[in-house]
Amino acid sequence: MSIKEANTPVSLNFHFDPLCPLAWRTALWIREARKVRPIDIRWRLFSLAEVNRKEGSQPDYVNDAGWAALRTLALARREKGNEAIEKLYIALGNAAHARKENIRQREVVSACAEKAGLGADFVDKALADESTIQDVLNDYQEARQRYHGFGVPTIALEGSNVGFYGPIINTVPHAEEAGELWDYTAWALQQPNIFELKRDRAQAEWGPVGAED
Repeated sequence: MSIKEANTPVSLNFHFDPLCPLAWRTALWIREARKVRPIDIRWRLFSLAEVNRKEGSQPDYVNDAGWAALRTLALARREKGNEAIEKLYIALGNAAHARKENIRQREVVSACAEKAGLGADFVDKALADESTIQDVLNDYQEARQRYHGFGVPTIALEGSNVGFYGPIINTVPHAEEAGELWDYTAWALQQPNIFELKRDRAQAEWGPVGAED
C-alpha cells in the first residue's frame, strides 16, 4: 500500500532552526500537504549555530542571541506539546521570513510567544530553565547521529534511520500540488539508494513568504 493510500497518518520528524528561510518554506509546504494527505508532523529542533561552530570554540547557550528562540520552542513543546511548538514556529517564521524582523532579539521572540498564546513572560521562563539547552541539543544530536543531518530542513519518517535535507523549494505549493510533492518525497524517503538530487538555486528569487496563523 502506498503512503498516499494509507488510512493511518504517516509520522514525519521535521528538524528545523527558526532562523533558516529554506526550512521555513519547506515547513509551509508540509503543513499544506497535511491538509490533503494523512501526515503527522513531529516538530524537532536543530541548531545551525551548533553545526557551524568552529572546532575547539566554546558555545554560549545563554548569551548567544540565536538560542533564545530555540530554547523557547523547546519549552513550548515540553509544556504544551507538538501543537504549541508549531504555533510558536509559525509566529517566529512570520516575524523573521515575512516581516523581516530579527528573531535574535529577545523582545521579538517574546512578542512571538505572546502571539502563540504562551504569554509575554514565556521566554524568560525558557531562558531561566537550563534544561531547555539540553532539549535542543538532544534533537540536534539525533539529527546528526541518526540521520547524519548537516542542515535544515532535515526530515525523516518515524522509525527510519534515513533522513533527507530538503526538499528545498522556492514557492509554496497548495492543495493537491502540495500533496503530490509529498507523495514523491515520501517515496524517496523509503529508498535507501537515493542520496542526492540537486539543482542550482541562482535562477530563483527568494523574497519574503508568510503563513496563515
